[in-house]
Amino acid sequence: MRSAHRREIALAVTLSGIAGYLDAVGFLELKGSFVSFMSGNTTELATQLGTGRLGGAGTVASILAMFFCGAVIGAIAARFWDGRTTVLLTTTVLLATSALACVFVAPSSAFAIGLPAAMGAMNSTFLRKGEVSIGLTYMTGTLVKAGQQLVEAFTGGPRMLWLRNLSLWFALAVGGMIGAATHDLTGPTSAVWISVAAMLVVTAATVAVRRRTGRFGVPSAGRAARETHVVHDPPSPDEVS
Repeated sequence: MRSAHRREIALAVTLSGIAGYLDAVGFLELKGSFVSFMSGNTTELATQLGTGRLGGAGTVASILAMFFCGAVIGAIAARFWDGRTTVLLTTTVLLATSALACVFVAPSSAFAIGLPAAMGAMNSTFLRKGEVSIGLTYMTGTLVKAGQQLVEAFTGGPRMLWLRNLSLWFALAVGGMIGAATHDLTGPTSAVWISVAAMLVVTAATVAVRRRTGRFGVPSAGRAARETHVVHDPPSPDEVS
C-alpha cells in the first residue's frame, strides 16, 4: 500500500468490511462454509473427500467453482467502461441476484452460488497490470505484510504503513461481527439486501470521486498511466482465500 491514495485505502477498507459481513452471513447460512475464504473451503473439501464424507463435498466444490467464476467475471468487467465502477456494479448485481433467488429456492442454495461469485468479482476492484493489487479477502497475506511492515517501521522504514494493511483485516473482522448480528436480527435474505444497499452507496461514491478527479471512464487495462495503484504483491497460491 505504499503509493495508495487515501480514497483508495478508504474504498478498500469499506469493501473488506462488506466482504466480512457477507462471509459471516454465508458462514451461518451454509453451516460452516465460507463465501470468500477459499483456503478454508479447500481444506474442508479435502477433509471431506479424504474421510469419505461426500455428502457435503458437492456444496463446498460448488462454492469454490463459483468463486473462480466470479473472479473471471470480475476480471472481464474490469476491462469495460470505467473498470473499477464496472466491477462494483457487477458485484452488486450478483448480490441482488442472490437475494432475489431466495424467492424461488432456499437461501442456502442461492448463497452457495451467488455470494462466492460476488466475492470473486469484488476482488477485481483493484487491479495493476491485470493482477490483484489489493486483495480484499486475502487476510493471511495481509497480516503477513502488516507484520513485515511493522518490522520495517522499527528499522527506519515508514512508521505507519503497517496500519494500512492491518486496517483491512480489522474491517473484515468488524464486518463479520455486523453480518452475524444482522443475520440473526433480520434473517439471511434481508441481510444480503442490506449489503446490496451498501454496495450501491459505495458505487455511487466511487463514481462521484472518479468524476471529480478525472479518472472516470477508463478501463483497468488502460488506466495504469492515469491512476496511482496500491503497491501490494499479488497473493501467492496459499494466500488466495
